[in-house]
Amino acid sequence: MNEGYIPRFSFEISEELKERANRILTTHGLRKALLTPVLEDLLDLIEEHGNIVVGLILDGSVKPREVLRTMAQAEKKARKAYGKRTSKKV
Repeated sequence: MNEGYIPRFSFEISEELKERANRILTTHGLRKALLTPVLEDLLDLIEEHGNIVVGLILDGSVKPREVLRTMAQAEKKARKAYGKRTSKKV
């Protein structure tokens, strides 16, 4: 990597979401401070549980904040039914 290189993550969002973020996240550095751990947690969930996490979020079955609770409930039911942990690393 080049000295001084700062990796960036970029994607499209709606104008309304951009305006909302601009209104709420006004402190310099706050977006990075908030979104970095959110992205890290989401990637950890996908690594632990696989693409089912992506599917649950994309099809609207759960909100991102509900993923952990939903996965815990599914694992509890699976352990009860099969007697073992069912999640796998991707």
